[in-house]
Amino acid sequence: MTPKFFLHWYWRMIAQLGLSNVLLASGNFEKAGVEADAFLESALSTADPHVQALAWEMKTRIAIAEQAWEKANDHLREALSIVERFDVPVAARQVHSTAWNFYHHANNEAAAERNRALAEMHILIIANSFTSDDPLRRSFLSASPVRRVLAKAPTTGFAHGVV
Repeated sequence: MTPKFFLHWYWRMIAQLGLSNVLLASGNFEKAGVEADAFLESALSTADPHVQALAWEMKTRIAIAEQAWEKANDHLREALSIVERFDVPVAARQVHSTAWNFYHHANNEAAAERNRALAEMHILIIANSFTSDDPLRRSFLSASPVRRVLAKAPTTGFAHGVV
């Protein structure tokens, strides 16, 4: 038996998140939900607001894909409450991007734009943590979900991966 590394618990959670994303993108909402539930349970057993926010955000995207709007709203409120209380810009970028798309779909353009602007603010915080010539900065800013926020082009299909 291989001894567990001290970050084994964290890597397991990230694997659960990744599997949830893959299953959601493939349209297997039921299995995505099972993995997201396991990820949320693991995340809530820690004091890490970053993974907790990502877990609630994943649950939100699955509920949206299933068109379970009330459930999506509840999960989104949990995710938003975390990123409003803690300084977790990477998770905040993701949560606010999902909120932007959720509110855009709900025809609440004021809330949609407020969340898009917050997602953009977190994108710039992350980008500015790199030097201007850092390849990671260029890679981050050229990523599709980031470009979509900066271009103000909401996602139309929630089931297709990270927003």
